[in-house]
Amino acid sequence: MSSGLPQVLRELPDSQDPAALAEFEALAPLAEALGRSFVRPQLLRVALTVGSWANEHRGAGWPSNACLEFFGDAVLDLVAADVLWTRFPSLDEGPLTRLRASVVSERSLARAARRIDLGRWLFLGRGDEQRGARDRDGTLADALEATLGAAFLDARADGQDPTVAATAVFERLFGERLRTLAPADGLDPKSRLQQLVQAERRLTPVYLPVGDAPPPEAPHWCARVELRTEDGVEILGEGEGRSLRAAERNAALDALEKLL
Repeated sequence: MSSGLPQVLRELPDSQDPAALAEFEALAPLAEALGRSFVRPQLLRVALTVGSWANEHRGAGWPSNACLEFFGDAVLDLVAADVLWTRFPSLDEGPLTRLRASVVSERSLARAARRIDLGRWLFLGRGDEQRGARDRDGTLADALEATLGAAFLDARADGQDPTVAATAVFERLFGERLRTLAPADGLDPKSRLQQLVQAERRLTPVYLPVGDAPPPEAPHWCARVELRTEDGVEILGEGEGRSLRAAERNAALDALEKLL
């Protein structure tokens, strides 16, 4: 299983191992939802393996999905750029870049993951399970990126066109979103929200962190956006992210969905 694969993915459990084979068979509904028949199902298994599980099962032979997430992030940017460029041929680089950012944001990825119930298939450590990581935006987004990277590498190792394979999975995941995407969606959500609120209510949204700042080794921020009026405070939206900026952006997205 070494052709076209990085070193960390060359010595995975054999596909005919009874335990591994049972896991691969159990993952068949997920592969069907992705629209990808994996020639090397070990890659999909790695994409679903969160670091906490890998740390608790060091002798199992499955690395965490961090390597595939790193690669899948780049694949996602490439595929999204190509699809959007084709969809909006008259748009300049700036609007296309903002559109891509809206499609590949953590919140957008997590939504796509939930549509195929990706969290159900994750291999999590006990601590992550207890903390609700199976439905956490960051965990789902990372696993989705890893899954896209797995599809790319699976196709390349089998002599197929990896970009075509990754694009097929991408469109399966984001097809509905892409069909309804409009050029204006490329605006930064905080800017869109400010324009909307100022036009309708002549007020400026205020962003605040929720809770204490997270430790550097486990960045997970929460934020909310609110309006302050003479009658009190109105919470427009809430969001989470791996940085305060990302959490504020997701709070703005949450507010836009409620207002529009």
